[in-house]
Order: sequence, then structure tokens, then C-alpha cells
Amino acid sequence: MSDLLSVISGVFAIYAIIWGIPGVIMSAVVGLGNIQRIVFIDKQLAKNLDKLYDEKGYLRWQCQTSYSIVSRLTRYWIAYPFIRYRVKTESKKFRLFMWINSVGIWSWLLVPTLTVLEKALQ
Repeated sequence: MSDLLSVISGVFAIYAIIWGIPGVIMSAVVGLGNIQRIVFIDKQLAKNLDKLYDEKGYLRWQCQTSYSIVSRLTRYWIAYPFIRYRVKTESKKFRLFMWINSVGIWSWLLVPTLTVLEKALQ
């Protein structure tokens, strides 16, 4: 069991390291780039758009800061395996983008957890 956890942890660790730099770049592109990127992602994945957008359909000013956008994007990446049924687009590119980043962020969460579990089982 310990060997299996070690292999799984190693695979996730390698993916996390490989994904780390592109993940930061993708976060920066969405957070600092064109606001339409996060608007599209919000429309695909947000549960309640009224919290993010006003009655005219404009993104609320407090949701337009880079910090708010990147935080929301990271939460979407973490939650994507559980909320993917909300996606309205048929775009394979969007789904691939979300899966790659979801696995990347989950790798950073799983590697320490699996390492602690492996040490506890020894």
C-alpha cells in the first residue's frame, strides 16, 4: 500500500511541478488580461451570477480586481470536477483548459496529503 501511495504521490508531484509555471502564467493572463475571459468563465461555471454582476449585466467593481479574478479562477479550478455539469459551451478547448488546471491545482493539494498518509502508514 505504501509503495502504491508513493507512486501516486510521485506522479502528482511531477505533474504539479510541470504545471506550476504554466498555471501561474494562465492565472496572470486571466487576472491581468481582458476582463472578457473571466466573464466567459463566470457565465459557464458560476452558481449565482447576481452576486458577481449588477442588474445591467456589468461585472461589479469589487469583482474586477486582479486579486478577485484570480481567487475566483482558482476556486473554479478546485471545484471544477464537482461543478463541470454547469458548463454550457460545447468547447473542447475550454473543458481541456479547465481539466488541466483542475488536476494541476489538485496536485498541489494531494501531494502533501498523500505524503503525510504514506508516512502515517509506515
